[in-house]
Amino acid sequence: MKKWQAFFLISFLAVVPLQAQIYHAGEENSADTPRRNWVEISAAGTRSFSTLQDGGNNKQISHQDAFSGRALFLVTPNLGLGIEGTWFEEEKSIPFVPSYKVQRYGVVGKWTLTPDTAPKAYLLAGAGKTKRQLRYEFPLSEESKTNYYLAGVGLDVRVWHNFFVAAELAAVYNAHEKIGKFFHLKHRWETEASLRAGVRF
Repeated sequence: MKKWQAFFLISFLAVVPLQAQIYHAGEENSADTPRRNWVEISAAGTRSFSTLQDGGNNKQISHQDAFSGRALFLVTPNLGLGIEGTWFEEEKSIPFVPSYKVQRYGVVGKWTLTPDTAPKAYLLAGAGKTKRQLRYEFPLSEESKTNYYLAGVGLDVRVWHNFFVAAELAAVYNAHEKIGKFFHLKHRWETEASLRAGVRF
């Protein structure tokens, strides 16, 4: 899957923002209320720090780069709930393993702690499934699926109209570290750093 195709997962959440008018007694003119944002869509470049080891506990990978897409419905101006997908770059440098792929899909929540400051600080919490695929040079391939749980923090800054950029740091806990018969994660915990850009409407 090409990285740009990640956007198809979140396009269905686009909605038209609502705008209302209020009227004051004794006034001839009406005034528009401030526009309420209902949806946040963003994409990020991510680096995940997690060590992959073979059966002899030899380190094969220490980090991976990824593309992340996220769509949130803003339940309140400070709380967003939605979905997130992360597609990691295919690794081809492992001996006897020409292809190692990782994909992650789940739900995510974002709570803005400081809505009236610039930058805005927020918390992240999420959970879902991680799928890892190994394809060997000999006729064998293996796949593992495990639950993950995510907690993180971030800062975002509005750069133009409703467009924003953000920086995030998250910790991810994997329910299992075993990947097939020959590989495993050194630790169930991994750390992710992301640079994100998006829009609210």
